[in-house]
Amino acid sequence: MAKTAYACWIRWVSDLRFTWCAVLLVSVLPSVLYGATIFSMMLLLGGVVLGFPTTLASLLLSKNTEWRARLFRRVAVLSAVPALMLAVIFQTDKLAPQMAAPIAKAVESFKLETGAYPDSLALLNPEYLQSIPMVRLSVVQPEVIYRVKEGNPYLAVPSVTGDAFSVYEYSFGEKIWIHYD
Repeated sequence: MAKTAYACWIRWVSDLRFTWCAVLLVSVLPSVLYGATIFSMMLLLGGVVLGFPTTLASLLLSKNTEWRARLFRRVAVLSAVPALMLAVIFQTDKLAPQMAAPIAKAVESFKLETGAYPDSLALLNPEYLQSIPMVRLSVVQPEVIYRVKEGNPYLAVPSVTGDAFSVYEYSFGEKIWIHYD
């Protein structure tokens, strides 16, 4: 059992240490820090567009079985890790409305007590909201967008799914979060 685990460690970790470092730096680190998907998408696309055809070609053209096996393992790592990071990010992005719900509740409480919406989220501190809560499961939090225009409040939290303009907007009339891509 120990020999099998050691052999697996050598084949999948030690032999591929530079591949693991690249994947961690390019895919995992930006995902954890910013909740960003672009780097994982690019790495996954590169693995699929370049890695799979190269691996298939090596099966036909190369006689070196060790090199083919190592190439296959590299492509597997370069494809599986970004795919898993994308799955995690997309699932955690669905939590943004729940995580931002205390902000909407504080704005509505402020309106009930004063009769008007606050001009900024800073007016909610500390009576209605101690601090702006985390709205994304990442180290660096996005800016929560809030403004009042002609008496109508606008509250939005950036979303990581979709393009740079994707947001979850809170409808104060309907009291629901709506996702716009």
